Amino acid sequence: MTEQDQLAILHQGRDVRNQWRQEHHAIQPDFSGEDFRGAHLSRVNLAGALLNGADFSGADLREALLIRADLSEAILSQAQLVRADLQGANLTAAILSDANLGDAVLSDADFSGAIRTCAEVTGTDFSKVDFREADLTGIDFSKANTHGARLGKAYFSGCSETLMDESYQQSLRADTQRQQGKQLAGFDAEDLDERVHVDWAN
Repeated sequence: MTEQDQLAILHQGRDVRNQWRQEHHAIQPDFSGEDFRGAHLSRVNLAGALLNGADFSGADLREALLIRADLSEAILSQAQLVRADLQGANLTAAILSDANLGDAVLSDADFSGAIRTCAEVTGTDFSKVDFREADLTGIDFSKANTHGARLGKAYFSGCSETLMDESYQQSLRADTQRQQGKQLAGFDAEDLDERVHVDWAN
């Protein structure tokens, strides 16, 4: 089946595309570099799909099944990923600025080098996620599960749209200065394998 055939099925609606995935689960969908800006893809089954470099800006991916999908270098700015399942997904160097990841499951996902500025992460499961060298500007992880997440060289800063409360900032400052203690932005200190970059100028 060609890429164009797969795209045609994808645009036929949730029931048709998910039925096709169930019947052809051995086929790995390849939508690398495709344009899905503003697309309505809620509850879509794209588990294991090749989506690297695809543009999902403003797309509706609520409750989407994206387990082990390759989303490296994908653009997900302002995308709706509420309650989506991205366990083990590859999001290296992906852009998720202002994306809504509320209640999503991203355990064991790779966010290394990703840009996730001002994203909404209330109730999100980030357990064992790799955040090394990611830009996490303005994200409040206090209501997310970050157990076992790795933060080596991750970058934190303020954000005019999503401000951290004062107690959160104090905790982050203190733990960054001494690189010990129990929490850093909701993360366990033993998960910090390298210095975390924190910018309080903003």
